[in-house]
Amino acid sequence: MFKHIQTLLILFRDKAGSVKICAPQTSLLGFNLMIVGLDIGASLAKGILLDKDLNIADKRVLPVEKPEDAAKKILKFFLEKGGYKRPIAMVAASGGGSRFLGDSFLGLPIRRVNEIRAIGLGGLILANKSEGLVVSAGTGTAIVAAYDNGSLIRHVCGTAVGGGTIMGLSRRILGVADFNVLEDMALKGNTNNVDLTVGDIVGGPIGIVPAEATASNLGKLTCESRNEDIAAGIFNMVSQAIGVIAAMAAKAYRLEDNVILVGMLAKSRIISKTICETAELFGAKVIVPENCEFANALGAAAIALKEMGSQ
Repeated sequence: MFKHIQTLLILFRDKAGSVKICAPQTSLLGFNLMIVGLDIGASLAKGILLDKDLNIADKRVLPVEKPEDAAKKILKFFLEKGGYKRPIAMVAASGGGSRFLGDSFLGLPIRRVNEIRAIGLGGLILANKSEGLVVSAGTGTAIVAAYDNGSLIRHVCGTAVGGGTIMGLSRRILGVADFNVLEDMALKGNTNNVDLTVGDIVGGPIGIVPAEATASNLGKLTCESRNEDIAAGIFNMVSQAIGVIAAMAAKAYRLEDNVILVGMLAKSRIISKTICETAELFGAKVIVPENCEFANALGAAAIALKEMGSQ
């Protein structure tokens, strides 16, 4: 798929266990080398270890305090676990935190990749589609239209609503700062106790919206509301907002049958289900591919390889 990769610095461990630098190679295809894709986000760093055909060998997710520290931990994990038996030739980095990485890191060359392009191509690869609307739900949410196997990628829109919204509200209202604890609470809650439905307001369905649909997120919230219900309401509000925006964007770009949900929020037991149901209500079909949280990292690696092959 990728040809004539430019000269690379390659690390390996010899039989005595010492780290060595081998002679530069002019092509990646002739060697059993690995590539790391990094997505350094606002809250989490995602790393993925791939072979030259983009097969996943390993993956890692860590919280971000300092971007360079998170990147270092991920790379050291891959290097130490792999024992340099399959040398890492390159690191493709994307996400806001990638700007803090230099041209090399831990002796490995760094190639920075535009995040929008990485999201678009990574989503297509994971979903095995030639075109789609890729919805990347993380701390915030980015929406990207990708066509022609990723040759044409457009930044459609986004929303500041995302995982950061969930965690910020939860810390302030519930005193909970752990996403997994919060999700367990939400699973025990009932949104009908904190949300106003269409049926509550008009007595039944209206237009294309059924009576049980939400009319006002947290519209019933009171000082006596249970914490579990509040948690459920917060999850519902964020998920529904993303689902509606995704559906409208998909229709505008004629991709309503190919909406691809990726990002860390897509891993949530509650959020992915609610986004899919909300988007479907407005005529869009959403899929959540395996390894959805690594779309950006995977896309970065694929783009870096392709760009190097064209040089």
